[in-house]
Amino acid sequence: MSLFSNFFARKPPLLVVSFPKSGRTWLRVMLDDLGVDAAYTHDGSDHKDLRDIAQISPDKSRYKRQRILFLTRDPRDTAVSGYFQVNKRHGLEAGPIGDCIRSPKHGVEKIALFNLQWFAAASHMRKIALLRYEDVQRDANDALRSIGKFLGKPFEESQLADVAVSRSFKRMQQSEMSGELGARYGGRLQPRNPDDPESFKVRKGKVGGYLDYLSADDVAFCDNVLARLDYWTRLNEAFQRHGISYADDRAGVN
Repeated sequence: MSLFSNFFARKPPLLVVSFPKSGRTWLRVMLDDLGVDAAYTHDGSDHKDLRDIAQISPDKSRYKRQRILFLTRDPRDTAVSGYFQVNKRHGLEAGPIGDCIRSPKHGVEKIALFNLQWFAAASHMRKIALLRYEDVQRDANDALRSIGKFLGKPFEESQLADVAVSRSFKRMQQSEMSGELGARYGGRLQPRNPDDPESFKVRKGKVGGYLDYLSADDVAFCDNVLARLDYWTRLNEAFQRHGISYADDRAGVN
C-alpha cells in the first residue's frame, strides 16, 4: 500500500484505548461477537516496549478526530496481571512481583500516570467515553448496551444477553483452553503453558485479586502511590464528566 493510500485509509468507527491487562481482550471478543468494527491500542504503553511514562506523550491530539472508548482498571489489579504477562507470556525478566509493581516500566505508578494522562486528555475530546473494567465485571450486559448507545447503534437486547452469557469470564477461559480463541485470534490468545493457569491470556479477572498476590508492604506501596497522585479523586471526576453512562449524550456526535 502506498503512502498516499495509507493517508486516506479508512479508520474504524471506534478506537479502544487501554493500558495492557485492563480487560481489553475480554471486551474485544464481546465487541467482535456483536459485530463492532473497532481498532485497539495501548498508546505506547506495551510491556514489551519497556518504556517508562516519560517516554509516553501526554499529548493525545492525534486521536481527536476518532471516537474513543478508554478502558481503565484498578492499577493494583492491572499491575499484578501485568506481572504475569511480563514473565509468563513475554518472557521478560522483571524480578519478583514486588519488584515488578515498583518498576518504572511495568509498575503501578506507570499505570496510574498513563490513565491520568487520558483522564486529562478527555476534557479536550468531543467523542470519548470512559469505561471501568469493574463495571463490565459487575454487569457486562449493561456495559455493552452503553457502548452501543455511544456508537449511536444500539444492540438488540437478545444479542446482548447471548454475548454476556456466552462470554462470561469462566467461559472465556474455557474457550482459550479449548483453542477456540486461538483459532480466531492466533497465538496471542493461546496459553503459553496449558498446565499453568497463570500463563493464560485470560487469567482470573478477579476484582481486588491483587490482595491474593501482594504482601502487606506491597499493598501499602501501591496505596501510597495512588494517594500521592490523588488517583481516586481524579478518576471519579473524569468519570463524572466522561463515563460511559453518559454515552447517550454523545451518541451520533460528529
